[in-house]
Amino acid sequence: EVTLPGSGSSGEIIQLISHKDSMSWINSPGAHDNAVGTVANMELVRVLSALPRQRTVRVLFCNEEHTPWHSASAANAARERGDNIIAVLNQDSLDGKSDADFAANRKTHYAIYSTPEGQTLAELMPRTAQRYQLPLEVFCAPKKSINDDDGNFIKAGYRRTIMNLGSYPYSDEQYHLPGDIPERVDLENLRLSTQLLLAAVLDIDEQGESIFAG
Repeated sequence: EVTLPGSGSSGEIIQLISHKDSMSWINSPGAHDNAVGTVANMELVRVLSALPRQRTVRVLFCNEEHTPWHSASAANAARERGDNIIAVLNQDSLDGKSDADFAANRKTHYAIYSTPEGQTLAELMPRTAQRYQLPLEVFCAPKKSINDDDGNFIKAGYRRTIMNLGSYPYSDEQYHLPGDIPERVDLENLRLSTQLLLAAVLDIDEQGESIFAG
């Protein structure tokens, strides 16, 4: 876990998550699931640590494919402390998409939500891409199940939470297979998604919860 303290007095926290493990029991290299999300959050830490911030940014690198699920313990610990987390962004399988979308050179980003509060955060993502003129197709979609690392934070009471993916329903044809190799990663798509996340975090830091009013 990495904590980048903010200089303001609000006590508000922006929480980033990515799981660092893969499906080792089937020998999946885990490039999209989830090296890309881990690398994106590492880059966000590098950039954000050099910038002034009003709000604290916390980044969790955790297990999802293997027990224990650190996101559950981290979310429950945050609830017990009374942490004022105003947004949770889970980076999982960024730029993972179908072979057809790869061949068509589509650059895609999906913000998936499971709660009405999460929807307000998800809807910020396409607005942010448009504001900064990022050449990225950004979509929002509801997620029926409250699960995965984002779901653990929702269950702990942090309902403004989303999962960021490359497609939804997830269409990577090598998902949880040995073919999930680094050579299949669309690095430009990953860069654009990471830029989008950075812009969103900085805008949330600047405006606080008022940004979710649309």
